[in-house]
Amino acid sequence: MPAVGTLTRLNMARGSVTVRTDSAREAFLETLTACCNVTAACKAAGIGRQTAYQWREDDPAFAVAWAGALEEAVDALEKEAWRRAAEGVDKPIVFQGVVTGSYREYSDRLMEILLKAHRPDKYIERVRSENLHAVSITIQGPAADL
Repeated sequence: MPAVGTLTRLNMARGSVTVRTDSAREAFLETLTACCNVTAACKAAGIGRQTAYQWREDDPAFAVAWAGALEEAVDALEKEAWRRAAEGVDKPIVFQGVVTGSYREYSDRLMEILLKAHRPDKYIERVRSENLHAVSITIQGPAADL
């Protein structure tokens, strides 16, 4: 369960050996932080997805680092969503294949999502269902005996 050094794990079912190195661990965590994608992080580290999940299960320190990397990645996504919602994004105006200008586009949808995430008590839709009438059902015929 070491977080530092090299850990070798035999995969008896496949007859292969997986070696966990600091460089593979760091490549995985750096890429996961940058893109929030386990598959991309595995490719950067040169390991398979199953191996990464096994490392996370076997090494509590790696599991904590994995969770931290995902938190950082999601924070970056949230920051970008806020930028697009509040500051907008420049979009080109194209006429006959030529860019003739630009305009700033804001994302109302991203703003809505951010408000719902940060102030759910105020912005999340609620569905209220009330049953104001009692319903009586009578089954007749052969089905009534079932």
